[in-house]
Amino acid sequence: SKKLTYSIIGILVIIGSINLFKTYAFFEEKREFNVLKGRIPEFSQEDIQISFTIDGEKGNQFPDKTSRYVGKTVTCEKEVEASWNNETWGLEIINSHQQKRINCSVEFKTISEFSEAKLGDYVSYTPSKTNYEITSDLTGYNTVQSINPSELNLWRIIRKNSDGSIDLVSEYTSSTLVYFRDVKGYEKYIGALNKIASQYETSGVTSGSRYIGYDGQTEYITDDTALKIAPATWTENTNLSNSPKGSLREAQGGGDVYSETDINLVKRACGTLQAYKVDVTTTESKYWIASRIFSLNSNNTWFLHVRHVNHLGQEGYANLFIYNEGNINRSISNSYLRPIVTLKSGIQASGTGSSENPWKVN
Repeated sequence: SKKLTYSIIGILVIIGSINLFKTYAFFEEKREFNVLKGRIPEFSQEDIQISFTIDGEKGNQFPDKTSRYVGKTVTCEKEVEASWNNETWGLEIINSHQQKRINCSVEFKTISEFSEAKLGDYVSYTPSKTNYEITSDLTGYNTVQSINPSELNLWRIIRKNSDGSIDLVSEYTSSTLVYFRDVKGYEKYIGALNKIASQYETSGVTSGSRYIGYDGQTEYITDDTALKIAPATWTENTNLSNSPKGSLREAQGGGDVYSETDINLVKRACGTLQAYKVDVTTTESKYWIASRIFSLNSNNTWFLHVRHVNHLGQEGYANLFIYNEGNINRSISNSYLRPIVTLKSGIQASGTGSSENPWKVN
């Protein structure tokens, strides 16, 4: 009958429509997957749904590889571990734990090659090393001392170099004191500080380091002729004319007129030399400066000093060795550390350079 024929036709139309819809949906889903997998991934083959933030804010349009963003972290539910590959611009599953239909969130950050960075800007940089032992042969101190370079993770830009690299000084000082003692500590002082500063470098991120105040002075005194006679040959305090960099007196330990370059850089960029200890940011801290100084007082007493910045941000010095008419006073002095590192040129970072949102380089 016609009714039966129409019914069959209707059923066939419905079935055909369903199949057509499924086919369309399959190709539409496949098309979407192929596009999104490469550039704007919403779903993965494991049915992982992706959400994202850009600079901490929920995004509306998923960024592509040509945008000024980099993926930093991926957080997934159900203990699934994943990471974001900025080269392939896609999600990489490290361990799915056989989970299906999960949600992952990708955190994107705005990138910059520091073209917008300014002197004094804050930089979030964490040295890779978590422990370093300072041996007695570097300091003259009677025990091995230990520091944690990675604790200093907030820095200030003090200079942008012509080759694109950037000099940073730590915003805070180390949480532990470093001790120097006697003539050996005096002889090794500058070299020891530079070696300590190198522990704050990170492969692939930094291109060098130095300790604040260093500008090519004698790092390790090897000609200690004058020091052995406690130094009777020196009759004047350290000054520009008698202890220029590279002079015999400077090389023998008669002090140095240290470069004020770093001091002036820090003053200009940070506004002050004063710094706080990293774990007690309400207490001003003293810290070493890589420079020696010799002085002679009216009582014919010789003093061998090393320089530092005191807790008020003023430049001063500490005694390591005192000599007076055959009497020797061997001293121990301590201060905290404030190193300088140089970021490689072309390093990318996210942030604005403020203390609340510093440039983040690693």
